Amino acid sequence: MNLSSNESHLDDCLLPVSHIIALIPINILSSVVGTIGNSLVIATVYTNKSLQIIPNFWLASMAVADLMVTALGQPLLIAFWGLHVNRECNEPVSETFRVVGNMSCSASVLHLCFISIDRCLLIVRPVQSKAIRTLKRFKLALLIAWIVPVIYGVLRMSVIKKATSYFTVIAAAICYLTIICCYTLIIFKVWNRDVVHSHARQSASQLVERRVTVTVAIVVIVFTICWIPLMYLRSAYAQSNVGVAYNWARTLALSNSAMNPWIYCFRMEAFLTNYKRLLKCGFGNNKRDGSAQCGVN
Repeated sequence: MNLSSNESHLDDCLLPVSHIIALIPINILSSVVGTIGNSLVIATVYTNKSLQIIPNFWLASMAVADLMVTALGQPLLIAFWGLHVNRECNEPVSETFRVVGNMSCSASVLHLCFISIDRCLLIVRPVQSKAIRTLKRFKLALLIAWIVPVIYGVLRMSVIKKATSYFTVIAAAICYLTIICCYTLIIFKVWNRDVVHSHARQSASQLVERRVTVTVAIVVIVFTICWIPLMYLRSAYAQSNVGVAYNWARTLALSNSAMNPWIYCFRMEAFLTNYKRLLKCGFGNNKRDGSAQCGVN
């Protein structure tokens, strides 16, 4: 009876080899691209004083959460799948991945929520936001954005999976509704402002503000596309987060952590310029003036 139970658990855990062969290269690519990209975001904000403002601190902090996914979480998942080839379901590797994955992914969601609120305050209440968006309040919000995922990660490992799966879906829904509400208010504000002022008369700061807002909106849309399949499976099959469909949905969700840095790159010129500078420094093309170009600007 016990042997039969173990065989059943092994069958649930293991994936068909054909899917493993497809999943591993995709996750390796995502891990490499994401690790490079998120490292560039963190280094860009750290080494450029002109970019050290609250909105960019949020982006850098979210890049730390995404880096945990791409540099730690995905390699662990790849190793776990690699062991499937020998019909080995390594629980310590799986559990370590779950801890890292749950903490970092929930941190990314909370960061997106706080970033949307920050954008909303900046655009909908520009005058009042100066008093609200203080460095002290930012630090408090940042603390919440990291402490809550740590608590969630511990609970996910210690409480029955079904209960935490439902909690995950509800918490994600609350965050997502907050994000949608923020962007609805932003769209109304920008639309009304455009009616009053023609595009030609908009100030340079308003145009930059608008571009940054659209960039964050793209991040939210991409996040939605990547996470909806996993959220659906977690709610529909809360007691059993295994199987081919679940692992493909998990791969799509994890790959979201590799996408954000490159969205910033193509949408925000300051990030693109600094990416190029940092990559040149990394490849040693600026040996003569390396200290000037590769240090803090």
